Amino acid sequence: MKLIDFLRKKFTKKTDAQLEISKLKKAKDKKKSKSVKSEFKKEKKKSPMLVYNLNREKKKRKKFDIHKSLDEFLEKSGMQISSRQLNRRALIFSAALTSILIIAIIAAAVSLGSFLSTIITMVFLTATLVFVALYLISLVVLFFYIDLKIYNRTKQLEKVLPDFLQLTSANISAGMPIDRALWLAVRPRFGVLANEIEEIAKATIAGEDLNEALLKFSRKYNSRILKESINLLIAGIDSGGEIASLLNKISINISETRLMQKEISANVMTYVIFISVATIAAAPFLFALSGQLLATTKTITSNVQLDQSASTSSFLSFNLSGDSIKLSDFTNFSILVMVVSSFFSVAITSVIRKGNVKDGIKLFPIYMAISLLIFFVSKTFFSYMFSGFF
Repeated sequence: MKLIDFLRKKFTKKTDAQLEISKLKKAKDKKKSKSVKSEFKKEKKKSPMLVYNLNREKKKRKKFDIHKSLDEFLEKSGMQISSRQLNRRALIFSAALTSILIIAIIAAAVSLGSFLSTIITMVFLTATLVFVALYLISLVVLFFYIDLKIYNRTKQLEKVLPDFLQLTSANISAGMPIDRALWLAVRPRFGVLANEIEEIAKATIAGEDLNEALLKFSRKYNSRILKESINLLIAGIDSGGEIASLLNKISINISETRLMQKEISANVMTYVIFISVATIAAAPFLFALSGQLLATTKTITSNVQLDQSASTSSFLSFNLSGDSIKLSDFTNFSILVMVVSSFFSVAITSVIRKGNVKDGIKLFPIYMAISLLIFFVSKTFFSYMFSGFF
């Protein structure tokens, strides 16, 4: 920009009269701005109500900006609901569950014959702590659900975008204008993209500029590919270039990028298989074997009886009782570890294959179910196999 300004100053010479006129305009603008500022300051000093109204408007703008950003987040997910309505539903859900729990506590306290003060204390604690906890949990669950929905919508759009651009390029090559070419390239199999192009067509028919409608469409999705494609299309429209060849090249580029991602995913499949087998098969099998060894050790040590005098007089005393670790505690620990390891295994394999954790979330229940099934089957097999020996 500095180089352009320098060249513009060098090669565009102004006359002395033009320079004087520009200086006078700048001086008038400065005087006007100073006079407006001074009048505004005088008004503020005269009326404190003006200051109060200005501060109130600033606070309203901040609140509106928060709700506006939340509404944009919900719009990206395709949900036809405002942030205020969603917040109201979360509050109603939390209040309903809390009231059910309060009724259950009151019924249990009355049946046990508790004092009134005890019942009031329990109801107050439940109404405050449980309600706040349920409200926060519901907001967190809604956030992750909406975020996952946004990702799935973006993925569906990017999947059909190259085909749509190819059809649009063919329509433009046939002599159609751009808005009509976009409209006639829509197919029912495009799904989300078809609905968005219909919205763009309605907006352009109503008198909105095509570039503005396309920019609004690109802001609805967290897709870098879509935003870059729309920016290139708008730049081609403004510059008057060959839009058909431009769209064709964009479509080919997106398809080549997708093929490259598939090749990378195939090359790292060995790591995915190793992590999956270690989580689904090896870890449950080893946990079941460890649990059976613990049960066998408890059985052996319960049959061994040492002389108390010998054990106390010896230089080294060993505790051979199997009561230090309970078998139920070890089983609960194994289940917890397998659930956590299944989640992290899905996350790691998803990042390796797709570059994103959200792609593998749907595999988490499958990994968890298979690992728990193998654990309980192995545990039953080992207990049946070792039962004849001890």
